[in-house]
Amino acid sequence: MGRSGVLRVQKSFADTSSGSTTGESGPWHAVLEYSPKKSNVWTSGLAADRIVIGADKAVIALQDWKSGGPTVTSLWTGSDVFSVAMEPPLGRQNLVYAGCRNGRVRIFDLSQPNVVALATAESKKDKRSTALFRGIGHKESSVLGMKRVGDHYLVTSAMNGEILMWDTRFVSSSQPTGASPEGTFAKPVMDFRGPIQDQFSKTLFDINAGETLLAAENIDQQISLWSLSTGDRIRDLSVKGKVSCLQFAPGQHGIWTVVEDQVQFWGLDP
Repeated sequence: MGRSGVLRVQKSFADTSSGSTTGESGPWHAVLEYSPKKSNVWTSGLAADRIVIGADKAVIALQDWKSGGPTVTSLWTGSDVFSVAMEPPLGRQNLVYAGCRNGRVRIFDLSQPNVVALATAESKKDKRSTALFRGIGHKESSVLGMKRVGDHYLVTSAMNGEILMWDTRFVSSSQPTGASPEGTFAKPVMDFRGPIQDQFSKTLFDINAGETLLAAENIDQQISLWSLSTGDRIRDLSVKGKVSCLQFAPGQHGIWTVVEDQVQFWGLDP
């Protein structure tokens, strides 16, 4: 995440017959370049023909971006958007989640014809203000990471080190009302506690393709593995350094990590 005013999508024309994907043997071609008007680009996400951009106090959706002339929809959040998530590729691909600087997660359904009006207007009455329907968020801590799990769950991480899982069937993104005051959030279904708390930094995490494991860095120069079915911490990997990147290996039983000036691969039992 960094301050920038331009989103650029590039494609490599490298020869990948040898298995290399670095692009060193061929040029890069800019497929799309988009600059929000007078706004930073904090983050972005891509699913099929839609790109979503986290911008200053808004989330911007670019529909049919491969055409070269995408349809642009700006959705007001009232707070800078540091993380975004979308419906899974096999889902409806209509819902967009915006993780904000103020700790709240705003949810937008792009299939609604009046989605822009709903995003900019203040809600006069929250029809779903019961205990079941509260917002998603981290109190007084920016939402820096989000990942969808299955059809109904969302995992969020905050600057204060919290990592929480939410059931999106029982939450609302409406504005606070008297019955649902500001700072009141739904109860998460899981809270991944352990040595991962670190004030004012981004806690890196990833979820495996089978959606059974969550891997997160912790403050003891380790990566902790958590069960997504029980919420239990099941294993620690001693990487012996500051983790700057981690990702489950696609098609392999392991995790790739970047630790200081090293790239490490940790094998996991299938």
